[in-house]
Amino acid sequence: MRKQCFAERYYADHFSHLQKRYDRALENHRIDKLLVYSGAVKTRFQDDLPYPFFPAAQFKAIVPLINAPESWVIWQAGNKPILLLYQPEDYWHVVPQLLESYWTPYFTIVSIVEKEQASEFFGDTQHSAFLGEPNRHIKEWIAGQYNPEPLIAELNWHRSYKTLYEQACIREANKTSSKGHIAARQAFYHRASELDIALAFQQACQQSEEMLAYPSIVAVNQHAAILHYWGRDSSVPGRTHSLLIDAAASCYGYAADITRTYSFYHGLFADLITALDRVQRELVSKHQVGVRYFDLNVLALHKIPVILEDAGVLKMSATTAVECGVAGHFLPHPLGHFLGLQVHDVGANQRDASGALIDIDPNYPRFRMLRTIEPNQVVTVEPGIYFIEPLLKQLQQGKHRNAIDWALVAQLRSCGGIRIEDNVLITEDGPQNLTRIAM
Repeated sequence: MRKQCFAERYYADHFSHLQKRYDRALENHRIDKLLVYSGAVKTRFQDDLPYPFFPAAQFKAIVPLINAPESWVIWQAGNKPILLLYQPEDYWHVVPQLLESYWTPYFTIVSIVEKEQASEFFGDTQHSAFLGEPNRHIKEWIAGQYNPEPLIAELNWHRSYKTLYEQACIREANKTSSKGHIAARQAFYHRASELDIALAFQQACQQSEEMLAYPSIVAVNQHAAILHYWGRDSSVPGRTHSLLIDAAASCYGYAADITRTYSFYHGLFADLITALDRVQRELVSKHQVGVRYFDLNVLALHKIPVILEDAGVLKMSATTAVECGVAGHFLPHPLGHFLGLQVHDVGANQRDASGALIDIDPNYPRFRMLRTIEPNQVVTVEPGIYFIEPLLKQLQQGKHRNAIDWALVAQLRSCGGIRIEDNVLITEDGPQNLTRIAM
């Protein structure tokens, strides 16, 4: 008997869910037809070399195709959706080939060899809507309303709840990512360069850079203090102190998002990693249905200075450090975000499906994850402690400079910072840590 893959097992229910979601949205907004565009391959300025292609999230929300530029989904309520798959007669580039898969029976699949053929299938577009990134030739077509915000807001709201199929994809992405993180850790302890660590991660995941969920952050030593460091130093530093690796694989278009930090030596920095890991696990456990994500952000901001006070870095109480703003210099980013088709998935600050937004607290302007925790959401939990030069400079020149043990900070500057990040599925019975299970 043929073994059923995890995606095939859950896809029928997932597609049924999509049908209800999209048919209801079209009815709510009095739209007869949805024209969803995957996107175009773009070339560099004054060059013929293409940028990597990434499909529009609105396209891969319906069909799990990642490398299908100039393709379309035509969705009409009550009808089988049409997939227009662009398959040009081209010997310069790889042409997308479509084999029978778990999802193909749910679509009427039509091959087109010219981009312009797509518009022939649009029909009457008086009550249609276009979703995607329009380009010059598409703007010349009559494709109905372009990216109507109320419709997108409703679809985004419902994307924040993951079906069993979507949960399984994110779970599988975590499993693949865990292989990469293990390989990266081994490479680090063998004193590999950032480039070699990044390659070790990719090799273990068996995914090219374009297939990964996002460009990997592989930060050795001080580079870990750059929150989105995308360098690839090919040389090994004279003395290796630390590694922060924020890297993840994808699965059928769904992302994982995992960060780990390692110390090359025992000592203060290693102790801080252990302490932050303990706090991170505690924060994961607090992700219970009914709790506000905002409150967990505030809790994280109070937990970080406790670690620093216990280590002797802070010479003021943790409470005072939060109240006077010192704590934010060591944790300058929010606790987490939604995860799904996009690494920073949509709907985090919506009040409801209408698109109305939750007011941002002026005391915490960085906190944009403002929803209340509900079942079937998938989020990241990623507290950090950083020694970022511009922020340290502000403290050194500010009125609270005497509240910092600068001798200890000097020891830690060369390590850059710490971030520990897991992906968490919310259930009625409590949070499931998809990352720790995988690793």
